[in-house]
Amino acid sequence: MEKDITKILVAFDHSAAASVALHKGMDVARRFRAELHVVFVEGEEKKADYDSILKFLEEESGRTGLKIEMHHRRGKAFREITQCEKEIGADMLLVGTHGTEGFVPFWLGSTAFRVASTSHCPVITVPEASRDQICSPILMPIDSTPESRQKLGHTAMIAKAFNSSVHILCLSKDQDAETQHHLAIYEQQAIEFFASRQVKHSSEVVFGVNVAQTILETAKKVQAGLISM
Repeated sequence: MEKDITKILVAFDHSAAASVALHKGMDVARRFRAELHVVFVEGEEKKADYDSILKFLEEESGRTGLKIEMHHRRGKAFREITQCEKEIGADMLLVGTHGTEGFVPFWLGSTAFRVASTSHCPVITVPEASRDQICSPILMPIDSTPESRQKLGHTAMIAKAFNSSVHILCLSKDQDAETQHHLAIYEQQAIEFFASRQVKHSSEVVFGVNVAQTILETAKKVQAGLISM
């Protein structure tokens, strides 16, 4: 189901990774003409310099002309961020990863999965190293489960907003005839879906592979700016 992007939430903790996520969120907000919300979670044990964070966001707002709605929370990062997302009805959540400070312990391992799996909206994780990377092309892996196709609508929306192409990667660790049949159908459905929305696309199907490794190798091969998982 395709839904308009009207509210974007960025998790921010003043780390380098969070700053990259903020700038990406600003770009997405402009392209979708959406409200931009920022949530800062203060830990229960460590006091943060909230005034400096607020000043930084006000300066960014003034520099870009984008209004930023600030939300200040206290508690566990992943719980407060997902709760804020639900309360404001966010349509997209962005969070920085791979930094050396801030939320990093929360965004590695199982907690990142908990945030993505409990969120009511799409979650975009933004590596610190992607500062100069644009969301094109988009790599969209599809496996043999029906659930993997649920991202078609949002992928098409992002592709159109960024004028991006989409590379459809249908893949499975299995090679049996039934799996190959399902993936052939899913590939054709995805092709027809993007074609009907005038989204540039390409596709390939591979079997009997390590799924995670193949996704990463393909992302590098096509120089993907975003992986739609």
